[in-house]
Amino acid sequence: MSVQQDMVAAGQAVLIENYGRLPMSAARGANAKLRDASGKEYIDFFPGFGACGVAGHCHPKIVEAIREQAAMLQAHGNLLFSAPQIDLAERITKHAFGGKVFFCHSGAEANEAALKLVRLAARGGERKADGPYKIISFVNCFHGRTMGALSLTPPSFQLGFEPMLPGNIQVPYGDLAAVEAAIDKDTAGVFIEPIQAEGGVNLPTVEFMQGLRKLCDEKNLLLVCDEVWCGPARTGKWFAYQHYGIEPDVMTLAKAIGGGLPVAACVAAPKWADILAPGTHGCTMGGAPVCAAAGAAAMKLIEDEDLVTRAETLGAEVLQTLRDAKLGCVSDLRGKGFLIGMALAEAVAVKDVMMACLEKGLIVCLAKNNVLRLAPPLTIETDVLHQGLDILIDVLKEKS
Repeated sequence: MSVQQDMVAAGQAVLIENYGRLPMSAARGANAKLRDASGKEYIDFFPGFGACGVAGHCHPKIVEAIREQAAMLQAHGNLLFSAPQIDLAERITKHAFGGKVFFCHSGAEANEAALKLVRLAARGGERKADGPYKIISFVNCFHGRTMGALSLTPPSFQLGFEPMLPGNIQVPYGDLAAVEAAIDKDTAGVFIEPIQAEGGVNLPTVEFMQGLRKLCDEKNLLLVCDEVWCGPARTGKWFAYQHYGIEPDVMTLAKAIGGGLPVAACVAAPKWADILAPGTHGCTMGGAPVCAAAGAAAMKLIEDEDLVTRAETLGAEVLQTLRDAKLGCVSDLRGKGFLIGMALAEAVAVKDVMMACLEKGLIVCLAKNNVLRLAPPLTIETDVLHQGLDILIDVLKEKS
């Protein structure tokens, strides 16, 4: 067997196969390039499943920040303060809506924190056994696989793990009347992705998002924007809610916010910033110094290189290139910035396209409803971007 096959076999022997992994292993990376164990090089349009979304693999400034911090302090527990955690929180709140930040490790954890915050806020900040508890979420959403976050996520993910948290309701994405009809005296809040990434790169209208904000205000509900995929900078704004002229009460972040290391955040607007008082929630290693330093370095890179504008510009370039290719098997192209979805005709299986791209040296990913999902690093070199697009277009022409 080859080195690559040996590595895959070794992994299958000791790792639980809950992911349906691809038949390759990752060995080295630099920006939008990834090498497997046998030395084959790939262009990565989905680095780290989004975790390396700002600067790709092993950006020198992020690597240096990790090295420096690891040599000083790796962990301290969250009874103490540290400079990297404060730095990252300040950069997030500066570009968002102020407020305060709770750090953890994953998007699901950030949404769990948001769930507790919303319930507690709906009960006037009092830790009492009764009060509003229901959450409205949306068809084709994805908020995570832990039991609380899973309760907000479609039934196809819940199957076999029931019962879920009680009272959660899913309504059609973009249907304001359905949201209003679902609200009752026990409703505490609404969770929404400003762009549904896992659900197929689905975009709401400005009118819907503004109407949702107004409805939450009228009904005294907290509005939570799950930006695990959208932020920071991915969609051509620092955070995707900014496309709609609104501000949420709570925002959850993960993936790219850590610069490739495990960082997630639940960001509460000033009005709600002190709801999670001591003893209400916690995370031993959340925002650990090394991870926070990587996240702060990634945020600084966005600022220094204006990657928000770059995401907007290159995203428009990608969409135009794909439109100009006149691909018969693509039924729809959509997205904002560098988060792009390609809906494929029913006769073309998106997984077959994904595997054909992999064979030719391009990593892409799928989403629901036969959608191919592209999310290259914001720092990708333009020539590498177009090399990857050439591979993708060749594969899709073969399928047309």
